[in-house]
Amino acid sequence: MRNIFSSRNSIYLFFLVVFISLLFGVIKLENKISQKTMEITTSDIISIANNSASFIGKILEKSSDTYAKTIAENSTLQKQLEDYFSLLITSNIKYVYLLHKDNRGIFRFLADGTIDKSNRACLNQKFDIDNPLWLNIFKTKKPLIIENSYSHQLSITYLVPILKENKVELILVVDFAISKLEKINEVISWIKMIMMSIILVVIASLLILIIQTFKYIAVKKTAYIDKLTGVYNRNYLQESEGFINLNDYILATLDIDYFKTVNDTYGHDVGDKVLKEMASVISLSTRDKEDIIIRYGGEEFVIMAKVRRDDSLGALNVIERILRNVRQYKFFYTKKDYIHMTVSIGINLKPNESRNFSDAFKLADIALYNAKNKGRNNIQIYDESKDNDGSMLSINDIKEALDEDRILCYYQKIINNNTNETTHYEALLRIVNKKGDIVLPDKILPIIEGTFISRNITKNVLRICSKKLEENENINININLRPKDLLDKSIIEILENYAKKQNISNRLGIEIIQNEDLINSKDGKNILLLLKDLGYKIFVDDFGSGYSNFIYLSEIKTDYIKIDGTIIKNILEDKILYLLVKSIISFAKEANIKVIAEHVNTKEIYEEIKALGIEYSQGYYFSSPKESLE
Repeated sequence: MRNIFSSRNSIYLFFLVVFISLLFGVIKLENKISQKTMEITTSDIISIANNSASFIGKILEKSSDTYAKTIAENSTLQKQLEDYFSLLITSNIKYVYLLHKDNRGIFRFLADGTIDKSNRACLNQKFDIDNPLWLNIFKTKKPLIIENSYSHQLSITYLVPILKENKVELILVVDFAISKLEKINEVISWIKMIMMSIILVVIASLLILIIQTFKYIAVKKTAYIDKLTGVYNRNYLQESEGFINLNDYILATLDIDYFKTVNDTYGHDVGDKVLKEMASVISLSTRDKEDIIIRYGGEEFVIMAKVRRDDSLGALNVIERILRNVRQYKFFYTKKDYIHMTVSIGINLKPNESRNFSDAFKLADIALYNAKNKGRNNIQIYDESKDNDGSMLSINDIKEALDEDRILCYYQKIINNNTNETTHYEALLRIVNKKGDIVLPDKILPIIEGTFISRNITKNVLRICSKKLEENENINININLRPKDLLDKSIIEILENYAKKQNISNRLGIEIIQNEDLINSKDGKNILLLLKDLGYKIFVDDFGSGYSNFIYLSEIKTDYIKIDGTIIKNILEDKILYLLVKSIISFAKEANIKVIAEHVNTKEIYEEIKALGIEYSQGYYFSSPKESLE
């Protein structure tokens, strides 16, 4: 009996020592928390500054003159820099400006991002430095931090050198201030009081509570943790989604690219190993105790990245870091052999604008669909300006539209630039909703991706277009087929049957988006060659925006390339895109492939692409999509 009491007293004494140690530890906690908070806060701002300096360096790297002279003589570039700097201004970042040192050693402004334009410094206005440490940057040629600590905030000047031929040409300066956490002492005092009460009043009860708590946590951990990867599972999400404050996070959905191929090629043991290591890479890329990782199912993960101070940039950096780290990681399946994996990620930057977590998740999933559709291995952000108008259809809505024959095609002209004649029409999917409004594909396709409804939609479009071709023997119509459509036997059988009809297949163009799903498919190439033999013309859509295999284009004897509209609509302002288009045209001519420019929406763009030698155009400059053929 004495031994029992002795053991019990030893336990009590142990916990008493622990709590007293904690009490003294709390006293030192304030400085550590404050220091760590400063480190975390400044890291994102420093990252922004470094990335901005790198961006400026890339813009100027081909300049034959000094960077300062290049900027000073280019008012458009100066304005672009100032506008870009003004976007970086936040509640913490006070000033962003670009300096150079003239031949007399005087610092002068090149660009000032002050939001109030009336207070911006003028070009070459003198800038007086108040600390000789500034001059060290010309010796070290490395970024420099200068701190000025005040009673309630820490003011920091961060200098980033921009080098040319290993010489400091410019200095990017970011001034920011960080408020110290004044309430830390209040919280710590409260913690001290609670701990003293626990030590003096309820130490015995606390022992029982701790034991029960550990048991409860162990049970909950088993229920909410994915056994394979060690991150949260779907049970955790279902249990907690009603309590998640959507104002605190950005929401991302992540899918491992071609994971099925890994399982099929290397076996499920290797697949499981990839999943475990993928979860580890994601965990190491996120911020401990801030970001939440959930294995949603199979090879799909959900990441909730914490937003600090109403600024999503830091959270967005987390998602970008995941993509970058996955790309660099080697997944070893033996001691020597490894494979590289990639991921597709969709992001909802504003989940708080959705009614609940499920709606917010759906929008991130739509962005994920777009990432996959653009060739995978990339990040796509949900575009609220286009998709948050409440017109997104549900699966049931689309089923009913199929049953009630409310599937339509609108048609947009493709023009021969030399004759101005209409050579083809592209058929574009539309659905009439119950209100009689026309619904566009971006409100339809993300919902039906991977379902049998997608195949049925394609069959309906084929039926509508073949009927149009039979009614009018003088027109050519293009339809869009996705890789999954081309690999579907029932759809290929329909195309084979159409080819048996006179004067159909030679007027029905097949537009495909070239991506790795198609390139890596064993049957994809053979199916496209079969369609060519049957008389169909092959159009490669959105060329230049994603995965491009030029050899593959020659192997399948592509007839037309459609240059992606996002490239064409920016060709007048972006020199790089202009050069890209010239390269595509050069390749196409050598390969005897005709070129179509998409999104030709203005006379200026039309004249430019015509001067470049592009043979065909499609866009609002000629016509918008219409239900009737003209």
